[in-house]
Amino acid sequence: MHVSRWSGLLSVPFAIVLTGTFFAEAEVSPTPALAAPNAVTFPPLDELKHYTTVRRGVTREHMLTSAAALAALKAGEPVPTGTHMVLVDYQSDVLTRYLVAQKIGAGADQWEYQWFWPDRTVKADENVAQCYACHRSRRAEQFLFTLSGALADDDTL
Repeated sequence: MHVSRWSGLLSVPFAIVLTGTFFAEAEVSPTPALAAPNAVTFPPLDELKHYTTVRRGVTREHMLTSAAALAALKAGEPVPTGTHMVLVDYQSDVLTRYLVAQKIGAGADQWEYQWFWPDRTVKADENVAQCYACHRSRRAEQFLFTLSGALADDDTL
């Protein structure tokens, strides 16, 4: 029996058509990888307390949180559920963004993150999963890179 060298290639499109039909009928919902709506809300900034400023070159980052969160941190206790930790980011003295972490549950690692533009809208194409992945290295410090600033008594700008 003679088999054409093209017969193998012809079966590939046929398999693709069958596979495409199969998947077209199945309900598939994509998993969003970028800034999907989450539990993070934009905080009432006027109710938060400045606890430290980080400076690097043209970058100036003001760190804010609630008085209750600062009291909990100083007592060595977990911050309350609902706590906002806010990084107000200035580049060359121009407000560039707000990075917000919010404690969404009682567990130590129940934080979610969101990037907000200066007008307080969400930056829709930001991969906020990277924020959690990076801050996870600070689990022992309640996910904060600025814990020492939160523990200090100096809150000068």
